[in-house]
Amino acid sequence: MTEIIKQGWSESKDTGAVFLDVAKAFDKVWTKGLIYKLIQLKIPDALTKLLISYLTDRKFKVRVGKSLSTYKNIKAGIAQGSILAPLCYNIFINDIPRTPRTQLYLFADDTAILSTARNSTTILNDIQRHLNQLEEWLIKWKIKVNVEKSQAVFFSRKRNKPSAPTLNNQIIQWQNQSKYLGIILDQRLTFRPHIDHIKNNYRAAKARLYPILNKDSKMSTKNKLLIYKSILRPLISYAVPIWGIAANAHISKLESLQNVTLRQISKMPWFVRNKNIRQDLKILTLLDFFKKLATSFFNRIDNMDNIVIRSIPRYDPFHPVNKRRARRLLT
Repeated sequence: MTEIIKQGWSESKDTGAVFLDVAKAFDKVWTKGLIYKLIQLKIPDALTKLLISYLTDRKFKVRVGKSLSTYKNIKAGIAQGSILAPLCYNIFINDIPRTPRTQLYLFADDTAILSTARNSTTILNDIQRHLNQLEEWLIKWKIKVNVEKSQAVFFSRKRNKPSAPTLNNQIIQWQNQSKYLGIILDQRLTFRPHIDHIKNNYRAAKARLYPILNKDSKMSTKNKLLIYKSILRPLISYAVPIWGIAANAHISKLESLQNVTLRQISKMPWFVRNKNIRQDLKILTLLDFFKKLATSFFNRIDNMDNIVIRSIPRYDPFHPVNKRRARRLLT
């Protein structure tokens, strides 16, 4: 998604995006509708019957203290947490409307619609046309979208925005940012709000771990370092191939978090240099760690046959014009 947006900027185009909030997506799946789609797919009868038996005649009880209710029938939804739940949901939404002038991004119940063009009115019209088609489909398959929780972002360096799109006669307001798949996307893709969010999450997690990470803790340095690598550092590095090209000033703030934590773990006094602490603990700087993750990530996707991944624009990361694009992290 971010590559589409930045490719548009390189061609003097802006991008509008609508992020839809599907209400209780897994819990509200229309079971009969899903069964109909399974039959329409003409998968082997034995497998269809197996899935139907999995989806129907499900019951539940509620326990409050020592009291237990009688069985109640589950009339809709698929069991969250089960292996088959994501597969069944993907089958249920597989025929979601698509249009030639928009891009549709789906990951489970996270749905985004994008349009890229030079003219903001064109962007609005493209998105609105897609939303109008979506309205009919949502009604047909009994899917509810929380319009009040849905958001729209106009990714542009311009200040003026087009009129807001609507769904079910409700306005989806333009916002300065929106979270999609755990990443906060601001309208200029600086990723500053996302990095601020990372800092807050990191500090909260570290505070909870303070009893075992502080200098007076009897836990070994080896185990403390293991906790940092397995719990704290992943909070920083999640999806870093996407946002790791943020300004150095923002990355430096995260580097400071690591430096403070490593000093605490190693019990080193203030005058010992951060570089020496990292060397002793055999820890990379965050920037070097980010580059390592990005290299692995891009090597994997370059060898994938997925049509969507293959459609991602290719470019020279060493060219100055691409200095704020994801693959620049490889340089």
